[in-house]
Amino acid sequence: MKITTEKAAEALVIHPEGRLDTMTTGQFENEVTPLIQQSGQNVLIDFGKLDYISSAGLRSILILAKELKKKERGFALCCLNETIKEVFRISGFDTIISIYPTIEEGLSLLKGN
Repeated sequence: MKITTEKAAEALVIHPEGRLDTMTTGQFENEVTPLIQQSGQNVLIDFGKLDYISSAGLRSILILAKELKKKERGFALCCLNETIKEVFRISGFDTIISIYPTIEEGLSLLKGN
């Protein structure tokens, strides 16, 4: 898994690439958690280059969402492919985590947080 980030005025944008599964969630959490703690910003995760997410990946996303909610910071996902979107729908995560079709829309809506 490759993870890149960028800071926008509205949020820290995280771009994971590859798969978010049992084999990569540890790396994801180890790289992303300190970035989130240091930034003090809202967080938008761009799933545009994510090919697959497992239940372990969903758990990582839920942990991040809960941590950011405690800190009263916004959290959203964007650019989910149809397969990943279906995983979020079936798991019910789409009702507890904001999901946007584009980075621009996600940033625009996080700006108000």
